[in-house]
Amino acid sequence: MSFIETQRHGNHNYYYLVKNVRANATTVKKYRIFLGREIPPPEELRRHLFKLEKQSTPRFKTTWLQSDMIAKLDDIRASLITVYRKPIEAIPKDFLVRYTYNTNAIEGNRLTLRQTALLLSDRVSPAGARTDDVIEVLNAADAWDFIKNYKGPFSNGFLSKVQYEVTKNTSCRIQGKFRDGEVRIAGSSHIPPTFSEVPKLLNSLMEEIRSKRKSNHPVELAAYVHNRLVNIHPFADGNGRTARLMMNWILIRSKFPPVIVEFTDREQYYNELEKGDAGNHKSFAMFLGNLLLEQYTMIVPQGNNKD
Repeated sequence: MSFIETQRHGNHNYYYLVKNVRANATTVKKYRIFLGREIPPPEELRRHLFKLEKQSTPRFKTTWLQSDMIAKLDDIRASLITVYRKPIEAIPKDFLVRYTYNTNAIEGNRLTLRQTALLLSDRVSPAGARTDDVIEVLNAADAWDFIKNYKGPFSNGFLSKVQYEVTKNTSCRIQGKFRDGEVRIAGSSHIPPTFSEVPKLLNSLMEEIRSKRKSNHPVELAAYVHNRLVNIHPFADGNGRTARLMMNWILIRSKFPPVIVEFTDREQYYNELEKGDAGNHKSFAMFLGNLLLEQYTMIVPQGNNKD
């Protein structure tokens, strides 16, 4: 958190904008900007806050995203922290409705955006609606609240709990546990690993997350984790919804705002997943970076690199 520090020299006060950042378990690094002998007006102070936030942002290693996109993404993060302290506070009020509608529609939920809004705001169940469709909307809101407030580590228990929140009270046969049989993904050439391999693959992914969390750029890490979860397909149902929640949890944890994968972008989304299954994680990282730019700035998104 930033604060103003006052130093007395001679007969005058001198003001500094200061932010302390923990470098490791025993070291705190101080970043300072000299403000002068008077505290500047709010608009100027906000510009200094933005500059300080940029200075104190960790320099992450990047693998797939271009430097100009990284700079724009980091500007989003710094700007939101400057204005809101917690970037999640910057999301539009209708975010949950739009997120719930789109993440469920991608998986075949039949409720419209308006029906989703009424169900979440007034608990009005549409006449003739399929029971699972209604429950999935309520579950999506519960799952979002859970990941938004979760402060623990990324673990198999956390992952399973999210899948449980997504699928509870539905016809999903296995809720909150890994699948016990083989699965195929409709419309995809990718064949997920056998169910016996799932625990080992997830443990390996958890190790990767722990090793990369403090060094790799959060947007790239979020994209990579999403791809790996969809590729492993650890659950009998709810894999896509769970993966999108995990992607957003990593963004939120890293003080980036969450994103919505629109139902209208479903075909492109599936194409990016196919590339990820083939080992091309760069393309989905570009897709995610563009979503952030589209949804939180007026910047025209860059074209995905087709490598």
